[in-house]
Amino acid sequence: MISLKEEVLFTIYNAFEKWTKEGCVCKKGCSACCTQNVIITAVEGELIHRFIREHEKFEWFVAKLQQKGTSRRPQLTTNGFAANCLDGIEVQLESYGSEDPCPFLEENCCSIYEVRPFSCRCFVSTRVCGPGVPALIAESSLSASTAVMQIIEHLGQGEFIGNMFDVLLALCDLPENKKCGKLLPVSLADEGLANVVKAQPLPGFLLLEEEMETVGPLLETIFSSKVGDRSVEDILNNRK
Repeated sequence: MISLKEEVLFTIYNAFEKWTKEGCVCKKGCSACCTQNVIITAVEGELIHRFIREHEKFEWFVAKLQQKGTSRRPQLTTNGFAANCLDGIEVQLESYGSEDPCPFLEENCCSIYEVRPFSCRCFVSTRVCGPGVPALIAESSLSASTAVMQIIEHLGQGEFIGNMFDVLLALCDLPENKKCGKLLPVSLADEGLANVVKAQPLPGFLLLEEEMETVGPLLETIFSSKVGDRSVEDILNNRK
């Protein structure tokens, strides 16, 4: 059974997809942006693990995890970065994963597409990219992506956040994922646990006034969307 947090996550995904649909040229087989440099939360990671359990692809999944490149423990999460910026502290948001192709790519298509994390979903290019031709993402989409990533981190606050493969490895330690955990080398599982940190609550959005005019309607759609008889905003704020 899907959890409440996962229902909220899909609600957020759907709202962002509708907001960015116009002008996006990304299509099946377009994979130039699909690297291992992807940040996810435990909520997103458990969605992937659920997909693996439902399809009983344990050995396949563990083989993919063993193809991970070099990754690092985050110094700041997106909300940690935002908190520092809002306090007037100058910091740089770094990358924590490899630029090697994502192991989940098969024939240039994502093999976990329906449960891919937000860091993959927010790469909405307005021009066809490829070798030597990077994606072109509108400034409004970049601003919206950061704001939505902050909301998703807030949803998973107190739980794991980090590079996608580190989070997926760390989650193998949970009882429901023991079939994957038993197939993993202990050293790799330990590496995943060592490289994740705790997701932080939302301190405020990093949006300028003019950006709010564009991104504000998306945030309003997300917050007002209903999951059951509660709004996403109420769920995020733990209100009944």
